[in-house]
Amino acid sequence: MNKELLLEIINNNDEREWVEFKTNYPAEKHAQDIGEYISALSNSATLHKQNYAYMIWGVENNTRKILGTDFKYDLDINGSEVFKHYLARNLEPRISFKFEEVYIDDKRLVALIIPATKDVITEFNHERFIRIGSSKEKLKKFPKYEAELWAELSGSNDITNIESRRTHLTFQILKNYLSTHNYHYNDSTFEENLGLRTKNGEYNLMAELLADENDIVINVATFATNDKTEYLKRNEFGGKCLLLAMEQAKNYIEAINQIYVDTKVRPRKEKPMFNMDAFKEAWYNACVHYKWSEANNPGIYVYVDRLEIESFGGIPSDLSKRQFLLGVSKPVNKRLFEIFKTCGFVEESGHGVPTVTKAYGDESYIFDGKFIKVVIPFDRSGFTNTTQEIDNTTQKTTQEHESTTQKTTQERLIELLKANPNLSRSDLATLLKLSEDGVKYQIKKLKDKGIIKRVGPDKGGYWEVIE
Repeated sequence: MNKELLLEIINNNDEREWVEFKTNYPAEKHAQDIGEYISALSNSATLHKQNYAYMIWGVENNTRKILGTDFKYDLDINGSEVFKHYLARNLEPRISFKFEEVYIDDKRLVALIIPATKDVITEFNHERFIRIGSSKEKLKKFPKYEAELWAELSGSNDITNIESRRTHLTFQILKNYLSTHNYHYNDSTFEENLGLRTKNGEYNLMAELLADENDIVINVATFATNDKTEYLKRNEFGGKCLLLAMEQAKNYIEAINQIYVDTKVRPRKEKPMFNMDAFKEAWYNACVHYKWSEANNPGIYVYVDRLEIESFGGIPSDLSKRQFLLGVSKPVNKRLFEIFKTCGFVEESGHGVPTVTKAYGDESYIFDGKFIKVVIPFDRSGFTNTTQEIDNTTQKTTQEHESTTQKTTQERLIELLKANPNLSRSDLATLLKLSEDGVKYQIKKLKDKGIIKRVGPDKGGYWEVIE
């Protein structure tokens, strides 16, 4: 283990059930307990899709302060048996753990590197253990975790091993995508070559995701403000091949991406509201690396100041946050990833995450337990000035006989258009609790006064509040 990886593990403040820190926990006093930790950490690593677990001496658990340690692992216990031999003899299966020493600022640390269990649950001295939060517990006390661990070991969480809920599937949309990208297939071997059936010959979950018709729904939810207090509408893309549904959701987001054209400079400059390449990479990655076997489907949430992409699954395998953000690729759904790649949606180079972080920085990725959220902010500069109030002289042109109710409605309408210039008449009707004809009337009033104007066509354009 190198110094960089060890520091990454120490400095990561997430609650992780495959890492244990000790200051000074001598082997001669705690040999049995250390063996139980190996069992617990090995099993937890598998449950959390990690390749390795770690027990580290010389670090204070709560503060993560590096203190150093004099912990000895090359010693005899029980009078004559080498400590490492004692651990290996009582472990089943015989996993290849190892101790390594690393010095940081002249302080000695000892790391016990523990491989995740692969085929059967790791036990020590005929007992199985698991980590629950920061506690080491006997696995038999938690049958739910034991069942999940067995499912992970048997591969039953793999979407190629889970049976489809539908028995009659067709794949013409998928075939069209493959043909477009010069993938030549034979109908008689198509399903076998793409891995669309389980070992028992039934269609699998991946096949269901890629079928012409399915029950998969991808939601794009739109809110009228910068939080979820004013829900506006939901667009659903699904019931069809994931590739097409995913692309339709992408096209919808692309349609709301305003382009500001600065005609005051030569050559004229065009600036989008957000980086579409960054969104596309984040969205496709969210779909291909999603843990489809366990949770609701990936979604896009559109606010007035940003959009967010949320997916379930967390950082894959044994990657650190730093490795993930650098673009180290570890596909969660390997066969699905290969199909995405063949159809031109992703690349093996792992450039998707770096494309996002280059545009918006590492802070655009938010890691919350088993969820990953990508936040893409909107840049509305140049479109309209959203900080100034409507000019009082413009307001004075309003006819004196207008009612207070009309003024209040118009002021609210203006506020909404300042916050979100993409709102349609239907959206405004929902928010203002008016009929669409009522909104049309109020918009005409504001246009006649020169307070607002429409830029671009009805579909694809936006509203501008005149300064």
